Formats: sequence, C-alpha cells, structure tokens
Amino acid sequence: MGDRAPVHITIGGACPREHLEAFAAHAADYDLRVEWDGEPFDPAALVAGEPLELYGTELNGGQIPEIDAFCIAHGLQFRRWSGGCLGAYLPEIVLFDGSGPLRDYTASEDERVLFPPSWIRSFTRLRDLKREMARAELTIPPFEIVGGDPSRSPFPILNAPPRSPVFRSSA
Repeated sequence: MGDRAPVHITIGGACPREHLEAFAAHAADYDLRVEWDGEPFDPAALVAGEPLELYGTELNGGQIPEIDAFCIAHGLQFRRWSGGCLGAYLPEIVLFDGSGPLRDYTASEDERVLFPPSWIRSFTRLRDLKREMARAELTIPPFEIVGGDPSRSPFPILNAPPRSPVFRSSA
C-alpha cells in the first residue's frame, strides 16, 4: 500500500481547453480538493485571475505523478508541496517554471523550503547563496483556459461568453 502523505499543488499558466477534461480526470483519480477536506475539484468552479490550488490527503508517497506530467507536457507552472512520512521520506517542495528541469527542495510540514547548513556552507559568495535561495521562490501566474470552442466545453461555466472589461472615466 505504501506510505501516505498529503499534497498541496498550485498551478498556473495557459491550459488548452481541449485538455481540461483530461486534467479533471487526473485530479479525480487522486481525489484532489479545492481546499483541505473541501469539495472535489470541479473545472466549472475555476476562479478567473487566480492560480489553481488543489489539495490531497493520503496519497502514496505524497505524489501526484500524472498531474506533474500533465503540467510539464503543457508548460503549466506549478509549486507542489508533499508532506513527509516519519522514517520513510522528508517533506518536499517541487517547482516547475514552465520549462526546463524540476527543482526539488527539502521542506517543512508547514510548506516552507528548508536549506540545510551543509548546503549553505557550500557557497563561497553571499551573492551566489542569495541567488539560489531566490530560485526556491516561484510566483505562480493565474490558471487560464485557452483556445478551443467554449460552446463545446463539458463544463457549463466555461461555456459562458467572456465578460466585458469595465472601464471607468477619469473625470
């Protein structure tokens, strides 16, 4: 059965509309929720202008490999925290900035990156240490559905026409 741990992932970027159903199926496979012990993920309830935040509990190794692979394949940025299991593995934070390799960091149970003293001591210049520490932070953009025909979406709210921007006069 494996050791179980929680996971919290924040996803952003442009998701092709034709792949949203596959993404939703992956989220359902892991029983991902919109908050801890909240409602299951429903693409119809996506919040415009915000990154997508999903939470899971009791996941094997605190991993969601199909979600990670989907995000990588579609260039979606993410920050995933996976909890640890005493005696088996430490909590981790994995970052993906939309291209390139994944960046993996040891983390605390409250989702903070931890830098071991041996790693810190390996730097001879403070500037290099600060640069590497900054790489451990990633601002995730809003999760947006792009392309395709909205009228053919299986998710009702995504079928609605886009809202017109509100303009205010400067008078």
